[in-house]
Amino acid sequence: MTTDRRPVRATLAATIAVGLVYLVAVPLVRPDQVAVATDVYYHAGRAVLSGGDPYAVTPPTRPDFFFIYPPLVLLAFVPHVLMGSPLGAYLLQTLLNLATAGALAVLLCRGIADAGVELARRDRLLVGGVVVGSVHSIPVFVMGQVNLQLALAIAVGVRLVAHDRDGSARGRDRLAGVAFALAAAVKLFPAVVGAWLLRLRAWRAVGAAVVTGLGTIAAGALVFGPAPTWTFFTEVLPAERQAATFVGGLDPSVMFVSVRRPLGALLPEASAGVLSALALALLVPAVLASARDVSSRTGRLVALLATLLATLTYLPLEPFYYALLYYPLVVLLYRLEPGRVRRLFLAGTVTLSLIVSYPSVEQLLVIAPLPAGIASTLDAVARTVFSVAQPPLAGVVLLLAGCVFWQHERAAESADATDAREERATN
Repeated sequence: MTTDRRPVRATLAATIAVGLVYLVAVPLVRPDQVAVATDVYYHAGRAVLSGGDPYAVTPPTRPDFFFIYPPLVLLAFVPHVLMGSPLGAYLLQTLLNLATAGALAVLLCRGIADAGVELARRDRLLVGGVVVGSVHSIPVFVMGQVNLQLALAIAVGVRLVAHDRDGSARGRDRLAGVAFALAAAVKLFPAVVGAWLLRLRAWRAVGAAVVTGLGTIAAGALVFGPAPTWTFFTEVLPAERQAATFVGGLDPSVMFVSVRRPLGALLPEASAGVLSALALALLVPAVLASARDVSSRTGRLVALLATLLATLTYLPLEPFYYALLYYPLVVLLYRLEPGRVRRLFLAGTVTLSLIVSYPSVEQLLVIAPLPAGIASTLDAVARTVFSVAQPPLAGVVLLLAGCVFWQHERAAESADATDAREERATN
């Protein structure tokens, strides 16, 4: 496959450039974000090792942050506690994130090569640079988050189940199900990949995912007793849904990228249930249209991308969760032929990286050499825009449109081929 890769390279370089800007800006604008996740992991791990309640403790300097993962995940953070300090925990997680990023970059390059795309050295560097330094990864490193581990689990699962769907590949489906279930065991919402597995009719993967998922819940209850598991499902998980957050609209400084955000702004009187139903009514048809044909490797990746996009856009999540899109998104950027669909994907990828907060815009307008009247007008416009939607939401829309149009073009090509065969048969 030979195509003009310059637009793809420029797109990947842009996401890295924005990531580097974020890295420079965080210590100045959001210093409280540095090591925030590992602080939580460290203190929750200490609590459980001393017989306390991991869901009841917070870092001394971060009283608003709590441990929100299922109990069994605490075992993964025991090494962080053994490091002896929050700083040691952060350094350990940073090393783990670097190793994970390297493994993920290798899988991405292999996924691209599967389509017969021969990567030049600069392409491999860009792919690796995206995983390490894009605006979706830098926050993970800054906070000490585990999103890259989840992205790797998804990539492994995809490689196992979607590479081929002939008889020789299905023996790997169970391992794929286990990989997906392990990702879901941490943050639960990756379990929606099960819908994609059902579309692929990967029954062994579905079965393995269900067994593994239930097994992790049971293991957590056995290891730590039933109380933490009960607390997680009755208190922690319901609080994380934040369904009522979108009622009446959101404060512009809140970073949730969700389709329920503009719905809440446009329909301030609508209840949480109505907003959720409307969001599903918008997203589900796009996912179904994007999963129309999964007979090819590209079709399977398009269907997965739409599924993940819809999930991340429905939930109240911040933009750094888009690291979970690396596989399939980066692979598709290299696989797609030039044309309307690739342009939508490229534009969507760039726009998805425009992670700008309203407080940052406010600060910029304060120091900008602008007349007070103009600065005030721009601030009012920005406040209105950010109240309705965060910029990455436009990227989600463009990418979903690309997924739908890819399937549409595929169907049109198939119809044309059928018409040609029928015409030859009648002649």
